[in-house]
Amino acid sequence: MNLQNLQKPIDLEHISFMPNQVFGNSNAVWMNILAYKDARVDMKVLDSVCGIENWQTEYKRDSKGILQCGIGIYIESRKEWVWKWSNGTESQFEKQKGEYSDAFKRAGFMWGIGRELYDMPRIVLTLDESEYKIDGNNNYKWIGGSLNIESKWKWWLSDDRKAIRLEKKYSNGEWKKRIDTEPYKKEYNG
Repeated sequence: MNLQNLQKPIDLEHISFMPNQVFGNSNAVWMNILAYKDARVDMKVLDSVCGIENWQTEYKRDSKGILQCGIGIYIESRKEWVWKWSNGTESQFEKQKGEYSDAFKRAGFMWGIGRELYDMPRIVLTLDESEYKIDGNNNYKWIGGSLNIESKWKWWLSDDRKAIRLEKKYSNGEWKKRIDTEPYKKEYNG
């Protein structure tokens, strides 16, 4: 078992993108987009690198009640389990499940799984008027749906995860480039 393989970049097909903060001014409206991994990615990587029998998880709450997840990997040469731990936070939708999943994914980061996601450039999308609304408190809200529907959005990442491109398919069937990190850095002044 080569634990360095836990740190290999995860494939684009296993990276998801999620709307985060929407903000704007009188000239334009933008949205920060987060790249993230699903807990199943960590399971797949651990199974592949360590073998299904050589890793395990443990959950416990610390003295402040915060959920901690540990991922233990059996190191044959040392004849012992080595553990790395991290905490989780509740999700907005399924609070308890989300908290456990978040703790597991963060423990995976401690082993290096998907750690390159932290080094990706900031992803900011300039929104079309049809993709946002302004609520009664003058807050901008994304109404464009999921960013992971392949029939509507196409993502490209360079091998080093430093260049990102996003295209959107419009109702007329035309694909239009919406993000290209190099030109975008020049046009965004937020």
